[in-house]
Amino acid sequence: MSQMSDQTKEAIDQINGLSRRSFLKAASGLAVAATVGTGLLGAAHAFASMPEGINVMSASEYQVMNRLMQVQLASEGTDLVRASEIPVMQTLDAALMATMAPHILEGLKGGIAYFNDGPKAFYGKPFVELSDKQAAAFCDTWADSDEVPQRALAMGLKKLIGLAYWANPPTWEPLGYGGPVTEKWNLVSLGNAPLPKS
Repeated sequence: MSQMSDQTKEAIDQINGLSRRSFLKAASGLAVAATVGTGLLGAAHAFASMPEGINVMSASEYQVMNRLMQVQLASEGTDLVRASEIPVMQTLDAALMATMAPHILEGLKGGIAYFNDGPKAFYGKPFVELSDKQAAAFCDTWADSDEVPQRALAMGLKKLIGLAYWANPPTWEPLGYGGPVTEKWNLVSLGNAPLPKS
């Protein structure tokens, strides 16, 4: 863990600080995506080399998730922090994928392979080789699909990318969010305590 950047460690701390209920909500899309098909990713063309801090994703899985990040987190022309400036993939790898049960992780890896192969029927090439416009259209098509596995997988992978992005505190400033008030106000967590009856 000593090789991780401070930003990655901070993002992991933020994810670890989620309540059980919040984590389950964020991971609900993942649970569905993780149950979708298994298999191995075929050889994919590399658009970027594997950065330091990626230990769970294979090179092919990294390419798919990095490409999805490029398409889904396009922040040019906005005040948002560019995804390329923060460790989104490292956060995804270390804080989310590394903490999954082996059978869940195996299902997710199969889902990533299925997602990458999805556009072959229409575009004749895998997701990692699509143009930005084609990749965005493919994501929208699968997110709106009548096929539950496609819809669940597209939404689950997008949620993972979003969670890994927003877990990094530098992304909060453009929104005016100063971080969890529980930390600012030094509030003690009551866990899942019931609401008062009055």
